Amino acid sequence: MMNYLMDGGWMMLPLLICSIVMVAAIIDRCRAFRAAAKLDPKALREKVVQAVTDGDIAAAVEACRSSEGPVAAVLLTGLEKFTRLYQKGKSEPEIEAGVTKAMEDYAPKAMSGLEKRLGTMVLVSSISPLIGMCGTVTGMINSFAVMAEAAGLDAGAVAGGISEALITTAAGLIIAIPGVVAYNMFQKKVEEWNVQLETSIADFAQAVAP
Repeated sequence: MMNYLMDGGWMMLPLLICSIVMVAAIIDRCRAFRAAAKLDPKALREKVVQAVTDGDIAAAVEACRSSEGPVAAVLLTGLEKFTRLYQKGKSEPEIEAGVTKAMEDYAPKAMSGLEKRLGTMVLVSSISPLIGMCGTVTGMINSFAVMAEAAGLDAGAVAGGISEALITTAAGLIIAIPGVVAYNMFQKKVEEWNVQLETSIADFAQAVAP
């Protein structure tokens, strides 16, 4: 491993940094989504909707506050908005519209905890191959410069120089490919949670203004 780092030249330093950032981001997101997987947003949604339907707002609030995750946060926002509008004597259409808007506006903030680091993964996956290509190009330039200065053509030396120059390209791809795969996997999880949020918003709005 150290031989590859040394042979790849100074461009291996930013690639090493990229690899560390990528591994850290993937581990962080694995932990976040593993924790989220322990939650049951459907059960929470049904419990809150049933409590609101029964008129037990306190029980609905307690259920949200005792839970974690984006669905609990959005439902709690809806409950707080519903309480304020109800106390002001707003009509059912006004309550439904106000609650829906409040929950939809808060949804991106609620999802920010799961979406964190995904942008970093995209950035590192994008620039790593480019850094690798840059290292390869500079390595090739150096190889041809040596050829130009040499009295004769040494095919072995040229092949060795080109081989070393390609190390950075390989390193960039090794960083980018797992990063792209992991990003798409995490993005799919985010989309699944967005569906849960949309369903929760619709069901809650219907419950507060039947």
